[in-house]
Amino acid sequence: MVKMNSSEQQTQDWYAKYYAEKGLDRNDLLTNPEVLFQILACERSVISALRAANICDRTVTRVLDVGCGAGASLLRFVGMGFEPSNLYGVDIMDERIREARARLPGLKFSCADATALPFESNSFDLVLESTMFVQLTDEALAQKIAAEMLRVTKKNGHLLLIDWRYSKPGSADYRGLSMQRLKRLFAVPTDSCVEFVSPGSLVPPIGRRISRSLPSLYFLLEAVFPILAGQTATLLRRL
Repeated sequence: MVKMNSSEQQTQDWYAKYYAEKGLDRNDLLTNPEVLFQILACERSVISALRAANICDRTVTRVLDVGCGAGASLLRFVGMGFEPSNLYGVDIMDERIREARARLPGLKFSCADATALPFESNSFDLVLESTMFVQLTDEALAQKIAAEMLRVTKKNGHLLLIDWRYSKPGSADYRGLSMQRLKRLFAVPTDSCVEFVSPGSLVPPIGRRISRSLPSLYFLLEAVFPILAGQTATLLRRL
């Protein structure tokens, strides 16, 4: 049996605790009615951010998903016409990479530590993460991962951060990716580097309840009370 390193063990423990508390159907579209509009709102935020990136040729754009899990975030890029052979994903958990390879055999997945990405500098046009930094409560570790994401992004390329901006009250397991934290982690020198911020899913206690009981009011509530949008898609340009 291969012994896990500390980062892999920490990630596995986090997910084990999450699903033990929330249930295995927490994010299942077919069995959990709380999920649909949360996911639709997130998708809308990502699409808005990608439009703002003004990607000219999706057939040659190289994309890297850091903390890709089983490949769900990269699947949307396939659907939007990006060339599968230019889509890369890394995750520290080997079992998730095996699942990603089985689901999306045309993409390039690697089991790797995000603090030491196995790619040359200036390799990708777009580097993204999805709900990774909210789980990283170790700020030194988060800083190393952010530095690696910057390193492998081409100059004038983009970083897409799809994450929750609020910490969870009373919980040490969640640290929100606020704009202040984002700028600190990615050493943002000027506000011009932040090209676009798109609000997405509502904070879970409210968003999941609205998605289940009053779905027709979901986007109206978000428009009237934008502070309730806990998830955002933030587009950074690497200068």
